[in-house]
Amino acid sequence: MRNRGQAMIAHLARTVLGVVAAAALSACGALPERPQVSADAQVGAVVPGFENARLWQDGRASAWNGWRARAAAQRAQTGSTGRLEMLAISSGADKGAFTAGYLGGWSEAGTRPEFDIVSGVSTGALIAPFAFLGEEYDSRLEELYTGINARMIYRMRSVQGLLGGPALATTEPLAELIERYADTSVIDRVAQEHAGGRRLLVMTANLDAQRGVVWDMGAIASSDSAERYALFRKVLLASASIPGFFPPVLIDVTSGQQRFSELHVDGGVVSSILVIPPAVAFEDQANGTKVDARLTVLYNGALGAVHKVVKPDAFSIMERALFTAIKQADQGEILILKQYAQEAGLVLDIESIGPEAEQGDQDLFDQDFMNRLYRRGRERGLAR
Repeated sequence: MRNRGQAMIAHLARTVLGVVAAAALSACGALPERPQVSADAQVGAVVPGFENARLWQDGRASAWNGWRARAAAQRAQTGSTGRLEMLAISSGADKGAFTAGYLGGWSEAGTRPEFDIVSGVSTGALIAPFAFLGEEYDSRLEELYTGINARMIYRMRSVQGLLGGPALATTEPLAELIERYADTSVIDRVAQEHAGGRRLLVMTANLDAQRGVVWDMGAIASSDSAERYALFRKVLLASASIPGFFPPVLIDVTSGQQRFSELHVDGGVVSSILVIPPAVAFEDQANGTKVDARLTVLYNGALGAVHKVVKPDAFSIMERALFTAIKQADQGEILILKQYAQEAGLVLDIESIGPEAEQGDQDLFDQDFMNRLYRRGRERGLAR
């Protein structure tokens, strides 16, 4: 049995061959072309009814001033003082089971703080709302990450369905799962916590702009718009939509008099980890300010090199090369975080799975594998 990366690549290779063959015999056309939109229109686009709900991930610090001021004012009203606690949850697909277990174990240890800022990317985005709301939602995370399998996440499309289509699989099962777990009561609770100055952030990748978009999920949940529940779930789905394998999520926006849709996919395309520096997040003096803050990064993977003799076939070589590139990029991000922490006086805790994250030949979203990672995470969380 091929491992998880090979299984995805194998689907792609077989599908490409099937599409070529079918295209020679079929008159099926591609999807209608999307209208052209200028880069300036894209930069200024907003989701109607949610004008303060998102920012560019790579935007200048000045662009975050309004966001920072609103959060600081709300925190001041609640009398919130003391250390700023932040949690960043990485991408990692089924390996998010590690973080689900870690949070549960941390709660059991009795040392888990209430986080002021929680951010998530991809699978981390799916975990983030429950991590944000606290230990009473640990059982929901356990159920989500130990009781699911691949059929509850996606369904493969037929070759005929792929002609001109946007992805190898459909995420209708995942959308249903998100609606069930991120129900109206969860979203309403996020709005309540947002009013007190706490922040829940999720990142997607805007393919048209080739930039990361940071969504303030509490701002979405707090909106008067009737679409707040739908947009909240749509952003979660987009952040976990692996491009090519899962279809992108269309998000309707306006820019001046123009109306158009953006293509959003897995935030991990931009970065595996989303971190808003505390000096940018809450301090009046954003440059050079020392802050009393702790950032905990839960990395759903192995940060160090893991030795493996690679099989000399196309699937194994492609998989190993892809995962090596991702790991190198993530190591670079972690190095930057460590440098910033030292300069800003930030306490930085980084927890990763270790080599076991890359061991075994199980398929993607294998339930036994996820249960093992959940137990491993719980053990680590209990030791906090």
